[in-house]
Amino acid sequence: MNPLLTAALLLVGGAAFVVSLTVRFAPLLALRRVDRRSHPGERLAALLRFGLGQRRLLDREELVPGLLHVLIFAAFLVLALRTITLFGMGFSEGFHLPGLAPEAPLGRAYELVKDVVVVAAMVGAAGFLWRRLVTRPDRLTASAEGSLILGFILGLMVTELAFDRARELAALGLSPGGVEFFRLGGFWLHLVLLLVFLNFLPHGKHFHIVTALPNVFFRRLPPEARLEKLDLEAEDARFGSATVKDLSWKEGWDVYSCTECGRCQTNCPTYVTGKPLSHKEVNRTLRRHLGEAGPDLVAAARAKDPAAREAALARLPPLTSVIPAETAWACTTCGWCETACPVLIENVPRLVDMRRQAVLVDSVFPDEAARIFKGIETQGNPWGIGSNKRTEWCEDLDIPRAADGGEYEWLFFVGCAGAFDDRQRKVSRAIVQILREAKVAFAILGEEETCTGDAARRLGNEYLFQLQAAALTETLNGHGVKKILVQCPHCLNTIKNELPDFGGRYEVVHHAELIARLVADGRLTPGKAEGLGDGHVTFHDPCYLARWNGVVEAPRQALRAAGIAPLEMARSGRQGFCCGAGGGRMWLEETLGTRINRNRVDEAVATLGEQGGVIATGCPFCLTMVKDGIADAGKEETVRALDVAELVALGLPKREAPLKA
Repeated sequence: MNPLLTAALLLVGGAAFVVSLTVRFAPLLALRRVDRRSHPGERLAALLRFGLGQRRLLDREELVPGLLHVLIFAAFLVLALRTITLFGMGFSEGFHLPGLAPEAPLGRAYELVKDVVVVAAMVGAAGFLWRRLVTRPDRLTASAEGSLILGFILGLMVTELAFDRARELAALGLSPGGVEFFRLGGFWLHLVLLLVFLNFLPHGKHFHIVTALPNVFFRRLPPEARLEKLDLEAEDARFGSATVKDLSWKEGWDVYSCTECGRCQTNCPTYVTGKPLSHKEVNRTLRRHLGEAGPDLVAAARAKDPAAREAALARLPPLTSVIPAETAWACTTCGWCETACPVLIENVPRLVDMRRQAVLVDSVFPDEAARIFKGIETQGNPWGIGSNKRTEWCEDLDIPRAADGGEYEWLFFVGCAGAFDDRQRKVSRAIVQILREAKVAFAILGEEETCTGDAARRLGNEYLFQLQAAALTETLNGHGVKKILVQCPHCLNTIKNELPDFGGRYEVVHHAELIARLVADGRLTPGKAEGLGDGHVTFHDPCYLARWNGVVEAPRQALRAAGIAPLEMARSGRQGFCCGAGGGRMWLEETLGTRINRNRVDEAVATLGEQGGVIATGCPFCLTMVKDGIADAGKEETVRALDVAELVALGLPKREAPLKA
C-alpha cells in the first residue's frame, strides 16, 4: 500500500468532485427561494420509505427493473463502509473500521453480506444492460451514458472481488506473484474507478445518485394535490414562470434528480395518446437549459449593481422557447407522473406556473378557456348558465337550505355539474335519495353556492380562483359549516386541500365514502341493484379521487353493498388511467393525438367483455368523458356509464320522483 499515492488520489479526485458540485449547484442558488424545512419528522419518514426503502421502485407495474435497481442500491449502501476501509488500507494495510475486522463476529457477518450484495449488484447491472441493449423498452432513453455507468458498476464489483478474493486463486495453482498482482491491481483499480465514477456523476443524468435522497427529503408535503397560493398583492408578486429564473431551487433540484427511467410515461394519458408532453423530456430539457442559463443566473445572483443584474436576467429566454406552450396546455394534472416517480419529482406545479404566466401576464391562452373564465366570473359556474338556475334540479325535492337555520349533519355541496349538467343532475337526485333512505340530516347552499374555481386555477387563472375560493369560504364559514359532502372529486380536492389557505377547514368526504360509511354503520342497507341485466360492472377511478386523495376502496365497497362485484381494469386504483378531463382539459378541445377518453373506454369495454355492462365512476367529468367515449366507440347498445350513487340507488326500496323535463 502507498500512503502518498492514496492521499494524491483522494486530494485530486475529491477536489475535482467539489469543483464539479460547485459549478452544478451554483445556478440553483440564483433560483426562487422556497422553504422545505418544515415537519422534519414527516420528511425523514418519507426518506426512509421512498429513498432508502426504494418503495416506488417496487410498484407492480415495473417490478422487475425495480428489483434490479434495489440490488444495485443495496450494494452501494453496504459497500459504503467497504469504501472507507479500502481508502484506510491505502494508508495502513491493517486498517479496519471498529468491529469490522475479519476475525471479529460482526466483521465475518459483514464480509458475508458484502459478498452477497456484490454478486447481486453484478446481476442487477447485467439485467439493466440486457434491457438497455436488447429488449429496449419504450420508456428508456437510448444513451451511451447509461451503458457506461453500468460498466462502471460492474468494474467496481469485479475489482472488489479481485482484491478481496485474490488469495483464493492460489488454490487453483496461481503463483504468489500472480495472486499479488490480482490483489494489488484490484485494489488500486477499484479506487481509481471509484473516483472517476464519482467525478463523472455531476456531468450527466446519473447526478441523481447524489441528489435523489435529498430530493425525497425536501418533497412537497401532503396534500400533494394542493397548488401553491400566489400572493398577488405583494410588492414583488409572482404571477407564474416566465423564465428559468422563476423556477424554485427545488424545481431545479428536481431536474437534476430525474433518472430518466420513464416511469412517468407508463400511464401518462398525454404521452400514451400522442400528445406533445413527456415529463421525462421536460426534465431533460430543463436540465440542459439550466446548464446553458447557468452563467447568466450566477451573474445575476452575484451582481451588486441592479443594472448588471437586470442585464443578466434579460439574456434569459422565455420558458416557452424551451418548453413549447402546447406542452404545458396538454397536461391533465392527473398526477400519474408524480405518484410513479421514484424520487418524488414535482412535475405538475411547474406546468401550472407556465399556464399562470400565459393567462395572468401574457394573455395567451385557448379561446375555450376564455369562455370558462367568463362563465365562472359572471355566473359562478363554467357553463355560464344563469346562477339563478342553480337549484332547478331539486325544485320538487324540498331540500332544506343552510340559510334556513335548521340543524343538519352534512352540507351537500352539489357542485356546478350536479346543478347545471342534465346528466349529472340525475346523480345529484340519486344522492338525495340515498341520504334520505339513511335518514341523514343534510342541507344545501342553494343559490348561495358558487364554483370552487378548480378549473380556473389549473388553467392558470389564479386571480379568478382566489376570488372564488375567498367567496366560497366566507359563505361556508358564515353558516358554520363543519362537514361537507361532495359528488365531484375536483370540488373535494379544492375544498379539502386548498380552501385551508383561505381560512376554510372542514371535514370533506366524497359521496362514495359516505355511502360506504353509512353501510358499515348499518344506516343504509341497499338491496341488489336492479335493471343491470346480465352485463358486468367495472369501476373507473377518478384521478382526483383515487390518486390525489387516496380514495380507492370506498367506491368498491359501495358497489358491493348493492350486490355488484366490479371487474378491475388493468389500470385501476393508484394506476387508474385518466379520462382526459382534469386540469381544466374538460373545457378544451382535444385536437392532438388520439382521444384520451376513447383509450380509457376501450380498456373498460375489453374488461366487460362481449356482453357489455356498466362503466361506473364517481366524478361528473369522468361520467361525461366516459359517456362520450362509449358513443365514439359505437358501444351505446351494450355499455352504459353510471355513477356509483346511481347504482346504489337502484337497490333502494324507495324512489324519488323522476326529474322534471
